[in-house]
Amino acid sequence: MEPTADHSSASPKRPAPPLPVRLSLAPEAVPGGFYGAWWPYSRHLVDELPGLVEALDGVGSITRVVLGIELWPDLPHRIPVGRHFVTAGWFVSGHDQNEILLCSYADGFRTLLVVPPATAADTAAWLMSTPAPVDGSHTATELLAIATARFDVPPVDDPQ
Repeated sequence: MEPTADHSSASPKRPAPPLPVRLSLAPEAVPGGFYGAWWPYSRHLVDELPGLVEALDGVGSITRVVLGIELWPDLPHRIPVGRHFVTAGWFVSGHDQNEILLCSYADGFRTLLVVPPATAADTAAWLMSTPAPVDGSHTATELLAIATARFDVPPVDDPQ
């Protein structure tokens, strides 16, 4: 008997295309202010960081990120991004947990406000389109509270 292959139950699955990076950048960088806002889809840094880094610089100049440990359940020390690795560090206390600091040998430091993944779409859209005060008068957490109050939506506990 000649062997045959049964393809009826084993159809290969194509990987889903990556979701677009939800990123909004300020028209000009302001020292001490936010460079922009990032709205990740989840709290899984290994899944989220490559898209962010590639959207900001496809050439590999971002070498390190620092973020709030309270909001990310798993912070590996090295995350593959394209053909290189980005080193991750974290803020434990004394720094706003809703920020990410990107370190680049070409562009220095850039700080982004991190919009929590479970944020309502209208609240997130407002945060993504509202420039942060240039004088640094509001922290990321304060901006999130202002946006939440503006849309009268109770804060969402992010289960991710």
